[in-house]
Amino acid sequence: MLFLFLLIFIGGPILELYVGTVVVDAVGFDTALLLLLAASVAGILVMRRAWQRRPRTPDSALLMLAGVFLLLPGYVSDVVGLLLLVPPVRAVLRVWIGQRVERRLATWNLSILRWDDSSGWLRRADVVPGEVIDDEPGDNGVIRGEIVDDSSDDGSG
Repeated sequence: MLFLFLLIFIGGPILELYVGTVVVDAVGFDTALLLLLAASVAGILVMRRAWQRRPRTPDSALLMLAGVFLLLPGYVSDVVGLLLLVPPVRAVLRVWIGQRVERRLATWNLSILRWDDSSGWLRRADVVPGEVIDDEPGDNGVIRGEIVDDSSDDGSG
């Protein structure tokens, strides 16, 4: 954990300074400054657009993070922000982050709520939507039945 802290808060700025000097040597100071300003403006626009999205999804959060990276001064953070603007990259990160969060919450014995697009309601992720039809009552605690698809349900029940 200490290594990660040192890498981010000490190595990150050193890397940004090095890449900044390389970019200034390659394109000139004026162009390098305009690139940083354009990235900051783009970051503000991306954050504004992500904030206005309804419903707010994990994709909106990743877009907000992309805006923050674009807003930070430096070319390495701008590249990270631009990568987060690419939809396949966000899709991979959503799955990866979702799996980590599910594992962590499962160790804490917490359930996960997910947005159901068809009904517009939050539902528990570990519950299969449907209805149990009991064929033979009294089977010593064994429930037999079938799962009925309720995707046309309005979620009120």
